Amino acid sequence: MALPVLLLRPYQRLLVATITSKWSRYSLVMSVRSVRKVGNRFNLTAPGTLASHGVRALQQQQQISPVSSRTVFPPLVAATRRLSTLGGTCGVQESLIEKVGLNGVARMMEVEWSDGGVSRFPYVWLRDNCQCPQCFKPNSRSRLVLMSDLDVNVSPVRVESQARGGLLWVEWSDGHQSQYDWQWLKERCFSPHAMSERERGWQRKTQLWGAEITHNLPRADFPVLLTDDRALYDFLVILDSVGLVLVQNVPCDVGQVERLANRVAFLKQTCSGKEFVVVSKPKRGTDVAYSSVKLGLHTDLNSYNYKPGVSLASYILDKKNVTENINTEGKIAFPGRKLCFIQVQMLHCIEQTKGEGGDNSLVDGFNAAHQLKEENPDAFRLLTTLKVTFRHVGVDYNKYFLLQRQNIIRLNDQDDIQSISYSDQSRTSMLDMPADQVQPFYDALKAFNTIMYLPRNCVRLKMSAGEMMVFDNTRVLHGRSAYSTDSGSRHLQGGYMDWDDVYSRMRVLEMDLGVKE
Repeated sequence: MALPVLLLRPYQRLLVATITSKWSRYSLVMSVRSVRKVGNRFNLTAPGTLASHGVRALQQQQQISPVSSRTVFPPLVAATRRLSTLGGTCGVQESLIEKVGLNGVARMMEVEWSDGGVSRFPYVWLRDNCQCPQCFKPNSRSRLVLMSDLDVNVSPVRVESQARGGLLWVEWSDGHQSQYDWQWLKERCFSPHAMSERERGWQRKTQLWGAEITHNLPRADFPVLLTDDRALYDFLVILDSVGLVLVQNVPCDVGQVERLANRVAFLKQTCSGKEFVVVSKPKRGTDVAYSSVKLGLHTDLNSYNYKPGVSLASYILDKKNVTENINTEGKIAFPGRKLCFIQVQMLHCIEQTKGEGGDNSLVDGFNAAHQLKEENPDAFRLLTTLKVTFRHVGVDYNKYFLLQRQNIIRLNDQDDIQSISYSDQSRTSMLDMPADQVQPFYDALKAFNTIMYLPRNCVRLKMSAGEMMVFDNTRVLHGRSAYSTDSGSRHLQGGYMDWDDVYSRMRVLEMDLGVKE
C-alpha cells in the first residue's frame, strides 16, 4: 500500500553510510525510492526495510538509474538515535517454545525454540518483570513491584510451556506464579545477536548535507500537517534524519508556530516566553537578533544546560500589529504569544523585507564537524574536550542572566557527534583552560568556522511570507545577512520544542498508524 509522503520535492537517490565510532571508515549502501504524485502530494511506493526514513532499500545495484547530481545528498551517518525502539519492542520471527529447563548453577532458565537456538533468562530478571496484574500495570507499562520487595535470590520451583508453546508458565519459591508470552521473551533475549539487533533501534540515520540541498529542500504543506497524521509522522522522520524542513502555505498570521507545535506536543517556554518575535527594534531590543545587523552562524540558547532541540520560525504580514505591540522595554507584547527557540526550532516568516539583505544561511553542523575530524583531527579533539562559556543577558519575557559551559562539539559515549553549540555572539571571554591551550583552541575554532562557511556547506535562502523553517537546534547552525529597514520591515515568529516530546509523538504515531521499521 502506498504511504503518504509530505515532501513536495522527493529525494530520488540517497547514499547510506555506516560510520565507525572513530569516524575513520564507512561502507556505502546505495538506496533508492520511487514516488508517484497523487493530486498535489507524493506517495511512496513499495516501502522497504527503511520505511521509517522514507527510503526503499535497494535489492540490486543495477536497479539504480542515473540521477542528476543536484538530487544526490552526502552520506547518511549512523549515529546514536534518541528515538530508540519506538514501540518498545522489535519484530521477531515466529518461533514457539519447544522445551524449557532450569540451570540452577547459572541461575538461568533455558528456553529452546522451535526454529532452533536456545535463549537464557536469569531468574531474578524474570521475577522482576512478571507481567501479572499484581506486578505490572499494562496501560502505563509500569512495574508495581519495588526493589525493596524483590527477593533477588528467588528461584523457580516449577516451569512448563503452555498454549502449544505460546506461553512460559513459572511457579516461584515464594508461591507466586508468572506467565510470559513467547514473543515478549524473544524480543528481550540476552543473546549477542538479539542485543545487537536492539542496538540498531537506537541508531539514528543522520543524513549529512551541504549546499547541494538548496535545490531539493525537504518541504511540507502546513494544512496537510494539521490534518494528516501520516504526513505529520513523515515530517518528523525527515526532521530527525535531515534536521531541516521548509513548511509552506502557512497563514500569514501570528500563532501559526503554536498551531503546528500543538500537533506534535507543545512549545517550550524560555527566557523569551513561549513564543518569540524577531523584528527590527532599533534602540529597543536587548538581543542582537532584534537589530538589522548581520548574524553569524550559530545555534540558539547555548547558555541553557538543556538546550532546546527543535526550532520553528515564520514570517507574518501584520506590520500594524507589530508596531503597536512593542512596549517601552523593546519587547513584543502579543498577549499570550511570546516567542522562543529550543531544541527543535520553528521560524515562521510573517513579513519579509523587499530590499537586499535579510537572507538566511543554514549549515549542517554534523557535516562540518565530520569534515573537521577528517581534515584536522587535533582541532576536532580540542573542540570536543575543551569547554567555553556561553552567556545570555537581557530583558524579554522577564529579566534573565543565563550562563553555561559547553563543548563546541559534544560526543556521546560511542564517540559519535551528539550536538553542536556555537555562537560568536554569546561566547564569553572566560576560558577555563591552561594559557598554552588558548592559541590552539582559537586555531581549532577558526578551522571549524572556515569549514562551515565554505560555499559547498552553506545553504543560502530568503524565506518568503507564509513559509516556516523547522530545524534541529542541536545540529543546524543558522545566520542572517544584514538588511536595511528603509526597504521595509522583516517580521518572524518562532518557537521551540524538545526532542523528547517530538520522539514521544513519533512513537505514538508509529503505534497508532501501525508503522513498521
